Amino acid sequence: MTHLQEFVDLLGADRVLPAGPKVTGYLRDFSWYSPILENALADTTVDAVMRPRSLDDLTAVVALAAERRIPLTIRGAGTGNYGQSLPLRQGIVVDIKDIAGVLEIGAGRIAVLPGTLMQDAEAAAQETGQEMAVMPSTYRVATASGFICGGSGGLGGAANGDLWDGNILAVEMLTVEEKPRLIRLEGGDVRPVLHTYGTIGVVTRVEMRLVPARDHRAMYAVFADFQDAAGFAYDLTASDVRLRLCSLHQAPIGSMLKPLAGAYDPADHVLLLWADAAHVAKVGAMARRYGGRLEPDWPAKTHITQFPFSHTILWSRKADPGSSWLQCEYSDDRERFLGQTASVSERYPGVFLQHIEFIESAGRIRPLGIPPLVGLPDHEAALEELMAYCAGLGITLLNPHSYIVEEGGFVGDTAQVATLKQTSDPYHILNPGKLGEGFFTSRGPTPPSLRTRTRSKEKRA
Repeated sequence: MTHLQEFVDLLGADRVLPAGPKVTGYLRDFSWYSPILENALADTTVDAVMRPRSLDDLTAVVALAAERRIPLTIRGAGTGNYGQSLPLRQGIVVDIKDIAGVLEIGAGRIAVLPGTLMQDAEAAAQETGQEMAVMPSTYRVATASGFICGGSGGLGGAANGDLWDGNILAVEMLTVEEKPRLIRLEGGDVRPVLHTYGTIGVVTRVEMRLVPARDHRAMYAVFADFQDAAGFAYDLTASDVRLRLCSLHQAPIGSMLKPLAGAYDPADHVLLLWADAAHVAKVGAMARRYGGRLEPDWPAKTHITQFPFSHTILWSRKADPGSSWLQCEYSDDRERFLGQTASVSERYPGVFLQHIEFIESAGRIRPLGIPPLVGLPDHEAALEELMAYCAGLGITLLNPHSYIVEEGGFVGDTAQVATLKQTSDPYHILNPGKLGEGFFTSRGPTPPSLRTRTRSKEKRA
């Protein structure tokens, strides 16, 4: 890299990692959940990794990258599933984990530096009798800026929605210019930053919503009939029971969650709940009315947060390394939702394993699907046929097999994003290739050897 010494002069040699074995970990995330992405991103490389210690360091790195027109990609913990922090055009990766700390905390809000672990933000909130309104299931390792730029929601969503539901109050970020400017976005103006993979600006401060803390209790319910379980989960989320998690797993997913597998029959459909302890009796009575059984005592040492959302895909990949996955959103109308789940079960029994996270968003119940796909033929045509079938049912597809913001389906209209980027990243060197381009619809076929490579990698891990 021609300008490597300039970065060393800025940060010191111990803070600059040139291309080589030490940067390998920065070229990996959880995009290997998708056989398509695992292949597409297999040859990702980078010229160097920068590890700034402060906002001043970060500003200096951004300024030099802009001056030299060097592509830069900001990275938190690398827990993303779509290659959000993997560079497509080499350049530099900037690790922001050392720029961490709680800046302010008050009633209903917390402000943190970009590299702050979400578990540290949660701990700080708990000390004041509050908790994060929403945080990722990977909160133990995920950073604040990584969460808002690469995530979408998670724990707390059953009551408080996702990132777009007013849970990110303000963001401050640097423009990528020779003299970086600090931009502050508040309220609805933060939306272009959310889940756009760090393509808009370099985040320096995140302000997030807090809610009063509750005594949450991990528990689970089992059902013999999946439709009964789905109806119960929908209605429970719509009730006055305060939930932090409502995660439904169609059999045989429950048997794939190994630390829990001995607690119920492999044929059971399992609902994981993290609910207000004051409502245990009410939840139990309601479960019985729907033909289920609540078990109020958590059966494993492994915390409940290690099983929902995309953690489920990790467990399913361990159980079947040849499996894949999908993301989707069912109808918010109860009867239509139940019709969709019944149709999917009938059309793809044992293949499309329905894993549904329930969130309440602006008064609506939104069932979000994160299904393992098991036994799907090893070619893209089968995946596209399945996706077309779901679309025909009115299920919205959120495609986890692309690293392009627009193709993922979370952001929707990106006109506001593109407008802001014109001034915040005028040289288009911030995580280039992830916004305004195409991948999934224009990709070539996945090599037949891919599944073998994936299985070999998992065995080594």
